[in-house]
Amino acid sequence: MREKIQRHFWAPVYDRLAKLYDAVDWFTGNTTHRLRKRALRYLPPPGSRLLEVGFGSGRLHLELAERYAMAGLDLAPGMARLTKRRLAAHGKRSSLCIGSAYALPWPDSHFDAVISTFAFSAFPDADRALDEMVRVIRSGGKVIIVDAGEAADGKLFARLLARLWELFGDYMRDEVPLMEARGLAVEREEYGPGHCVHVVAGTRRAVKD
Repeated sequence: MREKIQRHFWAPVYDRLAKLYDAVDWFTGNTTHRLRKRALRYLPPPGSRLLEVGFGSGRLHLELAERYAMAGLDLAPGMARLTKRRLAAHGKRSSLCIGSAYALPWPDSHFDAVISTFAFSAFPDADRALDEMVRVIRSGGKVIIVDAGEAADGKLFARLLARLWELFGDYMRDEVPLMEARGLAVEREEYGPGHCVHVVAGTRRAVKD
């Protein structure tokens, strides 16, 4: 049912209303953008090669392009067009692709980190998406996910929001066991109203010679 909601309603809306995406966030005091920026503290040093999966309107992507060698993937052509214009207006570059998180068009061990904010919960097949993210990071690289979910301390507000997100087609998950199953060393931090948002950073263990 949730996959049908995404395919028949949210996917077209997300694509066609790209220009209004930032306006909605502005109306809520830039809450979403402020929450996604928590991921910045987990990123590798400036100059690293970074992939953003689900870059959306490109606000975060533009900020990252100030410091990193960027690439990005999103399913929505409308978001890709908007992000390209945003980057061009500021003289920034990134290799942007339209495609599926289940088949990232980059070779193994290509990036120092992969970041995805408020997108992972929209992927019906979390295992396939995470397998691809792990595949394209180098030894010692990171997968960093920011998303909504239930709080570890069981706060009622976070539980209610999680049920609401599920009604709109999202999948509430704890990415920690998913990353640990792939051999990543994991950090998890909760924040936001009622601790309803979390950032999970998984580091691919360095291969010893």
